[in-house]
Amino acid sequence: MSDIRIFGAMKVKSLQKQFQKLTGAHLRVYKGVHFAEENAALETLSKDAQPYGTIIFKTSVSVENFEKMFKEKFGITVQVAKPDNSDLAVNSASLKEAGCK
Repeated sequence: MSDIRIFGAMKVKSLQKQFQKLTGAHLRVYKGVHFAEENAALETLSKDAQPYGTIIFKTSVSVENFEKMFKEKFGITVQVAKPDNSDLAVNSASLKEAGCK
């Protein structure tokens, strides 16, 4: 099992770095319909954002379920992308498959 500890003042780039280290995939983080600034604090990304706590997941969870789980728990929209961030990962793929780890 993998886990990422989330707190309001955490920067987008810190979240992305942790996610990539755990899965090998890239995590796109959004503010509205645009990419969030990498130096933005997570608590500023959405009026519904509740960025605190820990998200625990297995790398066998599907991309689609991880994205939904993240939105439900933290109120922040994310999408999993291929390791080089060139394209989005397939929703039915596991995080392990998406990151080739």
